[in-house]
Amino acid sequence: MRIGHISDLHILAISDVRPWQYLNKRMIGGLNLLLNRSKAHSSVVVERALEALASLDVDHIVISGDLTNLALDSEFAAAAEIIRSIESASTRVSIVPGNHDYYTPGAAREGRFERHFKDYLVSDLPEYQLERGYPFCHLRQDVAFIGLNSGLATPWLFATGKVAEDELEQASRMLDDERLKSRFKVVVVHHPLMADEHHRFNFNRRLLNADQVLTTLRQKNVDLILHGHNHYLSVLQVPKLGEPGTTFVCEAGSTSMEGGDPVMAGKFNIYTVEDGALAEIETHLFESHESGFRPFRSEVFRQRVEEQAG
Repeated sequence: MRIGHISDLHILAISDVRPWQYLNKRMIGGLNLLLNRSKAHSSVVVERALEALASLDVDHIVISGDLTNLALDSEFAAAAEIIRSIESASTRVSIVPGNHDYYTPGAAREGRFERHFKDYLVSDLPEYQLERGYPFCHLRQDVAFIGLNSGLATPWLFATGKVAEDELEQASRMLDDERLKSRFKVVVVHHPLMADEHHRFNFNRRLLNADQVLTTLRQKNVDLILHGHNHYLSVLQVPKLGEPGTTFVCEAGSTSMEGGDPVMAGKFNIYTVEDGALAEIETHLFESHESGFRPFRSEVFRQRVEEQAG
């Protein structure tokens, strides 16, 4: 299976926003848009990424949160329209929310993300799914995609997240299900679970229970954890705790970033799973509106293991 990974789209749609809708945390977000973000993120780049993924024959697409900027209904509607352009989207896409999708208490309370993307939250193992929609499980070929929600409505200047205790407990039970035993297990969550040299794992941006979540997933022998939030390409490896093997923790970066150096430019990843193992990670980089995305880097893991064994 070939799995496409995009994230942090930050779709902007504020033409019909009323002034009083900025009388909350959106005041800071709106200022950020005026100064920087509205010039950095482009929905056109997202559309080019989806065109590229279609040409590269991916079987499934994961979107790891922050589809919107300010959690406005207009932004959710615009993001949903873009995602519907994916062929057979309702069965080929797994989506989780990010902190920007829960930007205000109202957005979280009203379940705006869940209302606009309810078709993608339908679980193949509904007995483990809580009323609010998580965790969900999509069984596709020999792969299981498990979606977790780390989104929180936070105070000004904070972008922290947390996976709720009852949700993590249900995910743990789900991962013990016999129907997942022989499958390659992918967990999707917005916030990073660990840090590296490029990650911003700051006090006001972290996943509050990152250690607990990561330990649980390693104990349950999750093969691949996909996240967003930092806008940096990252491939980390940690040992599984329940059996021999490796848990990969990966971020592609922000797919919608327009321009900039290769570190920050828009990216998406493709993960190739063969015979129950991660064989390759390909990263594609946005170059320009004329040329679109191009191959940027590739890591072939099975070949490396064979070379070490030889």
